[in-house]
Amino acid sequence: MASHLPISQKELKDILIKAKVIKASGWKDAESNAHRRRRGVEEVLIERGFFNIRYLFELIGDSIKIPFVNLRKRKLEPEILAELDEKTVRLAKAIPFDVEGKNMKVAFVNPKDKANISLVKKATKNKVEVFMTSYKNYLYASRLYQKDIQEELNKILNNKILKVDGKPTEVEVPVIKIIDAILESAMFEQTSDIHIEALPDAVVVRFRVDGDLHDRVELPASIHDALVARIKILSNLRIDEHRVPQDGRFSFKVEDEEESVRVSVIPAFYGEKVVMRLMTDDAQNLTLEELGFTEKNAEIMTRQLKKPFGMILVVGPTGSGKTTTLYSILNILNTEEVNICTIEDPIEYGVHRVNQTQTNQKAGYTFAAGLRALLRQDPDIIMIGEIRDNETAQISVRAGLTGHLVLSTLHTNNASGAPPRLLDMDVEPFLVASTLNAVVAQRLVRKICLNCIESFHLSKDQLKSLSKEFDLEIMLQRFKDLKVIEDDIKSFGELTFYKGKGCTRCNNSGYDKRVAVMEVLDNIPEVQECIVRNASSSEISKAAMGKGMVSIFEDGIQKALLGVTTIEEVLSIKRE
Repeated sequence: MASHLPISQKELKDILIKAKVIKASGWKDAESNAHRRRRGVEEVLIERGFFNIRYLFELIGDSIKIPFVNLRKRKLEPEILAELDEKTVRLAKAIPFDVEGKNMKVAFVNPKDKANISLVKKATKNKVEVFMTSYKNYLYASRLYQKDIQEELNKILNNKILKVDGKPTEVEVPVIKIIDAILESAMFEQTSDIHIEALPDAVVVRFRVDGDLHDRVELPASIHDALVARIKILSNLRIDEHRVPQDGRFSFKVEDEEESVRVSVIPAFYGEKVVMRLMTDDAQNLTLEELGFTEKNAEIMTRQLKKPFGMILVVGPTGSGKTTTLYSILNILNTEEVNICTIEDPIEYGVHRVNQTQTNQKAGYTFAAGLRALLRQDPDIIMIGEIRDNETAQISVRAGLTGHLVLSTLHTNNASGAPPRLLDMDVEPFLVASTLNAVVAQRLVRKICLNCIESFHLSKDQLKSLSKEFDLEIMLQRFKDLKVIEDDIKSFGELTFYKGKGCTRCNNSGYDKRVAVMEVLDNIPEVQECIVRNASSSEISKAAMGKGMVSIFEDGIQKALLGVTTIEEVLSIKRE
């Protein structure tokens, strides 16, 4: 992935070494890792904890004498954004964020590019004051320029093209433009899934954003077959097959950002239904902190990832972000010194210099068969998409015991449920106890929109309702023991929580994006003892929490108190 910094890699190296942030040897090692993974060196250094993105841009700003502005922390008023038209914003990669008299403050991704600055100056009568912002900040703010998709598609449909050799009444629907508009809109809305569903009298397009499905646009039923055919062509699927499910994938580009799309087509009553999952590269390049690991949990994971053998499991229900966590961990481990092999169903993301294989049930290439084959490929690290059966579980544990680091997912509700699940798959208790390095259990919660965040205290009615479900005094004492809250807090009502009021940036939802709430089961001696004597998941959980493990619910409350998410989001997990 190309670096979006306004300076060269050599200039960055000089700045960081001069600031004593990193030594030349550390740069060389990070550069080698970045080349292998097709990423910017700065991304690897941020991932390894040398600095955060804000500090990096402040250093660059000091060096090139252009101040950095974090657009996520500013309220971007519609009338100020309107000072520049959408075309100029896209071409110059620039966002106006303030106007003082005749001076307009504009944040550029590359503030040293004179052509982009000239483009902005031509588009406004104001004097342009140049600032710098990150590429992710720019993409975040540029979403506010997005056109209404219904209006855009209506415009496309109203300009139908007459068929050259057809009758005057016959038209050719511009399906390519419609699909492009849907994909572009979905990308800028940071949609995870696009649903195209046939109804008796219409085609409904729905977007899943931050875990919730929303109707986005309704199209004429007459164009359904053409839409599905276009998607099948892009995905290399059979356009003449309508009776059985088909799976495929394709890629598309918007504003230099490439998205991989996984496609599923199934036959339905009113016509085939299509679901397209957008597999953004950003999802696999997250640091442990960006994934949702607290400082304590990140320390446990960092320590476990340094071990050359054993097993790390990520558990949770479908849609809890397990795959994203697994790929991000895989990217952290992806260095030139190791051989990484995977067996997946299907391959979610392509990872540079990782040997990825996909199961094929018809050919007999199952997880177990694939895992046996991978063990003959001299691997250091093996990633298994999911442990589904006894044979795969047993081979995986033995691989972890014989000098390989094994990463995989498992369907259990909490971290302490993973060891008993492996024992149910006929793996010997002593093998599980000695091989299992750590288990990460997670759920996804919506993050509060920073543009409209506000604080509040729980009302008497809310506290009364909460006390019917939980013992608030015991919960309060537990949070004090975990150092989540101060010791002088006397009641739950004194705690400050946060919520989003709702604004144009978050479509009045009060939320923006999602983050994982997690519990990390470290395989400490107390946990090993429980596993060896085949203890229940509740006993394992009690032993781990007695030694400081933070449950998913407690991690969620901690994030709610920090203003990351709302207490309602956390309570929805507890009530599952």
